[in-house]
Amino acid sequence: MKIGIIGPEPMAATWEQHLRFITGVHEVVMARDISLMDDVAACLILNDASSGETDTGQLLAALKRGFHILWVAPLPTDPDEIQRWHDAAEESSVIVMFSMWSHYSPATQWLFNHIAPPGKIHVHREWSGPRHTPDVTTLYRIFLEEVSLCLEWSRSRLIRFEGDVHIPSREATENPSMQQLYLRFSNGTTSSLFLNPFGLENRHSRFLTGSKMAAVCQVNEHLIKKWLLDGAEQDTPEIMHFDFKDPARHLLSHFIRSVRTGCKPIFGIGELLQLSAIIRHFRER
Repeated sequence: MKIGIIGPEPMAATWEQHLRFITGVHEVVMARDISLMDDVAACLILNDASSGETDTGQLLAALKRGFHILWVAPLPTDPDEIQRWHDAAEESSVIVMFSMWSHYSPATQWLFNHIAPPGKIHVHREWSGPRHTPDVTTLYRIFLEEVSLCLEWSRSRLIRFEGDVHIPSREATENPSMQQLYLRFSNGTTSSLFLNPFGLENRHSRFLTGSKMAAVCQVNEHLIKKWLLDGAEQDTPEIMHFDFKDPARHLLSHFIRSVRTGCKPIFGIGELLQLSAIIRHFRER
């Protein structure tokens, strides 16, 4: 399979090295613009998150040319733009996948497969003071990623939300703030999210309870502690460790597998469209 990479040269060179280890990829070509790309099965579109700018025109141009796309850049959040991409992707019958890193973690995938849908979800993330907290734009993207995980776990429609969602302004320099959100879904699943830049330590945990199992995932350690809820086994939790040393190769492997087999990507344009509807609600509030 011949893969194209669009993006800044240093980033493109790094991802080209990752692609060398992916089964099924026999050639990689790099260019600064999609118009210079020919005869490829799929494209990686890269953008440095620290720049704060995202060239979404490259994505639409790639869709119109019928390329499968892996988007490794800040998550687009404009619902109308995402709808146009969704329509173009369906018309061209191509796969569009986004680098929502948490979705590709083996620990997260284990939870998706074993506790879905859960009855209750709680996400707790804190940093040991503003000096150790990401900027407000990155914090918002982290927040949206956690919301997207709750959507995936619930596998149903959001019917109610309460709380504070701080959407960063492009014009002003802002300080990180505490964020809380409560979500209720049509199947009865409830979810709470708490992000706090004024914590005691850097900590990131996800708690889930299903009908037969409860679990907590220590995200930074790629560790899950689980309890079976039926019988005496609930008194003896099991601890599992997962290997996620090379996130980029996990991401690329999922993408290439989807392109080769035609299977649904883990976080594709359909999932982003669903998330964009919630983003619209956040903005209207």
